Amino acid sequence: MARKRSSRRPAKKAAVKRKAVAKRKRKPAKRKPAKRKPARRKLANKRKPAKRKPRLTTATRGGRAMPRKFADTDQQIGTLRHHVSAQCVSIASSIDTIPPEMLPLEMRDRWLHELRQAAVALVPVIERLATEPPPEA
Repeated sequence: MARKRSSRRPAKKAAVKRKAVAKRKRKPAKRKPAKRKPARRKLANKRKPAKRKPRLTTATRGGRAMPRKFADTDQQIGTLRHHVSAQCVSIASSIDTIPPEMLPLEMRDRWLHELRQAAVALVPVIERLATEPPPEA
């Protein structure tokens, strides 16, 4: 099979030189700004979810339920009161059954210190609730 000759003529040396000179003289090409992507269209039927309203409860007889944080705080305060009162009764009954002569002075001082610390821990909470202005109806 015979080899096909290309229809292209070999470039002459003078033409090659002209092209090389022309390339050197060219100014650097300016960059074209990048094409911007078209903005996405928002779907018409997509809506923001409605804000949740407090549910009606049977415990409040149709009144509005407390918001979550209020309910949590209310439960914590109720639990604290229950446990503090129960612990106080149990501590008082234990101390009543111990004869005063049997109670070492260091232990008595440590107990007093611990009980006072527990009372002091309640002070900031009580003060914060007491200093806030009453809610307006």
